[in-house]
Amino acid sequence: ALVFSRAECLFLALLLSELGQATSLAGIAEESVQLQPVKLPEPWAEITWKVTLDSAQTYRIVTFNKSEPPDHGASPHFINRVTFHPENLSLKIDPVNKSDSGLYSLIIDIGGGREDIMKFRVSVFERVRQPNLTVLSAHAELGQCNVTLSCSVPGADRVTYSWSRGTSQIPSDRDHQLPGHQSLLHVAINANSSDVFYRCNASNRASWDADTVAVKSLCDSPVTGWGLCSTNIWSCVSPLAPPGVGTSTCLHPSPAPERPRPPAQ
Repeated sequence: ALVFSRAECLFLALLLSELGQATSLAGIAEESVQLQPVKLPEPWAEITWKVTLDSAQTYRIVTFNKSEPPDHGASPHFINRVTFHPENLSLKIDPVNKSDSGLYSLIIDIGGGREDIMKFRVSVFERVRQPNLTVLSAHAELGQCNVTLSCSVPGADRVTYSWSRGTSQIPSDRDHQLPGHQSLLHVAINANSSDVFYRCNASNRASWDADTVAVKSLCDSPVTGWGLCSTNIWSCVSPLAPPGVGTSTCLHPSPAPERPRPPAQ
């Protein structure tokens, strides 16, 4: 069991309290994110945007009152990347970087020594590219085709995987969602099964993409059981053959389908 000191417990309680009151936003690196308050108190005298980044650095981004132009902070962190919109007090960061992840605060001075604070928890992710969907193994046994699939997105972080199967390369409402959220999938396909298209959906909080492979023909191949097949390279290579020898075609992906829909939340 984990044991925390009193100071650590207080810090965690404060962090959870702040996150509980913050609006959560997910951004994609090298794109833009806009922080916009839903409702503003009236009247107000002055507003300030501040941020505490996940790196623990704190910056004043901009201060604004109705009688003067916006006063942008002097920090180089957001230089030439921040646009403040006085008409709705929103803040746009373009482009946004992963290092911009943190807790942003809109501090509104409503007069009489009172403040109203709105918080935005911003998390920036790399865009999820089309996953690499690979057949690790396939062999026929007792009238079934046993297949192991691997799904991965190189370079992406905090990715969740989900799987479905269907009768077409193109996603359909009739597709069956499969349990589990692992990058590996083990399936046994009956000879008379029509659900032979397996789809991997890779996602994080900001983006997603998917790929599909047809697996039934793998067990009909003469090289089944010893080959390593990839939807990306369209080939099977025998691990028993010397380097550069024994390559044969074993998998022919269908043309790229229309962009699939995200999985149901």
